Amino acid sequence: MTRALLVLAVAVLVAADTAKDGGKSDLKKLEGTWALTSGVDNGKKLSGDALKGTRLTIEGNKHTVKVGETTYKGTHKLGPSKDPKTIDIMDTEGPFKGKTVKGIYQLTADEFRICYSPPGKDRPRDFTAKAGSGHHSHVWKRVKK
Repeated sequence: MTRALLVLAVAVLVAADTAKDGGKSDLKKLEGTWALTSGVDNGKKLSGDALKGTRLTIEGNKHTVKVGETTYKGTHKLGPSKDPKTIDIMDTEGPFKGKTVKGIYQLTADEFRICYSPPGKDRPRDFTAKAGSGHHSHVWKRVKK
């Protein structure tokens, strides 16, 4: 019982610290360059050609995504104290310019997993992107320097 209370207390303190910093810890952890390793868009698995050369670069709350000849640039806001963690993406360049895309994410040292909806749609509740959902679920791996 004492051990369970200690674990609960630590979890509450970590969550409170994460909420206090407004997502700055995860923002810092996200910084760098990421390569798309797998993905499903609206029920369709991305091909190797679609993955090849796709890069995400993050600096602070700004991002650039290069997909073939298309570049998306914008900002993002994290909600790391939610379960699952949330991300709101606001593109300043590219096909979604001026629109907000709502998503969820998971982050480890070397993997960034994200699932998001088309602009104007509700945030996904899980990391699936079933056909007809319009969701996009992508897994990115950190590019080593």
